[in-house]
Amino acid sequence: MNIKKPFKSFRGDGKFAYVCYSLEDSEAVFPLLTKLVNSRYRIRYDECNQEDAKVDAYRKHNIKNCEVLLAFLSQKALQSPYVMNQLEMVQTFESNLYVVYLDGQETVDQVNRMFGTEVKGIRISESDEETILDVMSQLLKDCQEPERIEERVLTYDELLDEVYPDQENSNKESFVNTTDHDNDHIKKAAASAVKASKTAKTQKLQKHGRSFINAVLVVGAMLAIAFLIYVFFGDQLNEILHPDEVVNFIPAPAAFSKLFGMLL
Repeated sequence: MNIKKPFKSFRGDGKFAYVCYSLEDSEAVFPLLTKLVNSRYRIRYDECNQEDAKVDAYRKHNIKNCEVLLAFLSQKALQSPYVMNQLEMVQTFESNLYVVYLDGQETVDQVNRMFGTEVKGIRISESDEETILDVMSQLLKDCQEPERIEERVLTYDELLDEVYPDQENSNKESFVNTTDHDNDHIKKAAASAVKASKTAKTQKLQKHGRSFINAVLVVGAMLAIAFLIYVFFGDQLNEILHPDEVVNFIPAPAAFSKLFGMLL
């Protein structure tokens, strides 16, 4: 029997439920499984034909390692060699079995005789769909994918624009200390912004300090050079600047001012 499956079997990491059923019961089984998958439960089942021998090892792996084995059983299912083979594996690997009974008490009694004890399960004829799904949600809670929450990590510039459109960088620290936002990524971005702001401010002050010191050194060097020129060449410069006056050692203030202006 070739029946189109409603969804792909789960193949990723994480705890999963494995489903055993007969294809003849697919009309009753697939709607429930589809609702479970839509609720982010990880469901595995055989996607290939029953007679495909290549899947035997994969089937054993799933039955041995599943968190819960969901068996959808009916009189039709219990007459299927494929289903009975899987139930034997359940006994061999002592898997966590939960049965959804698709028909009457005869199937319940047969399953209990097979496992030698009362098997956990629910009868679909005695429960509405909502109740069954509630039971499944509790049974499969460890097999559910966490809800995906899209998180946006702000860059430094985006943080400035969105969180502090009208504030200076120095006010960012108040955001880190008082925010009640639960997004850790945003908090980390804010902390990084504060650190970057402080670093930039420190670097700016250091740059300005170095520029001032460099300017002082340049002016000092020029004054020193001017003074040495006057000491060694004072007489010659004095004759050039004041040909009618004689200054023996240090030139007159007016001559010094003129020379300094020429140098600059």
